[in-house]
Amino acid sequence: MLEGLTPPKRPGICRVGELLQKLDERDQEILKEALSDRKRWSHMALAKALTERGLSISSSSIQRHRTGLCAND
Repeated sequence: MLEGLTPPKRPGICRVGELLQKLDERDQEILKEALSDRKRWSHMALAKALTERGLSISSSSIQRHRTGLCAND
């Protein structure tokens, strides 16, 4: 019954990756630092701060990216 079961193909880039591509180099570095600093930036706090600056993204997108469960893997 489950022969040939395979995971779905990912689109190639996650929401965080899309966002990073839209930013200039300095802002990319700032966001990358924030993504790696889990002590200072929770998923929710980072999503809220980005959204307040006009960069709409969900905390679940940030969480998937941080844990390697996004399309960038």
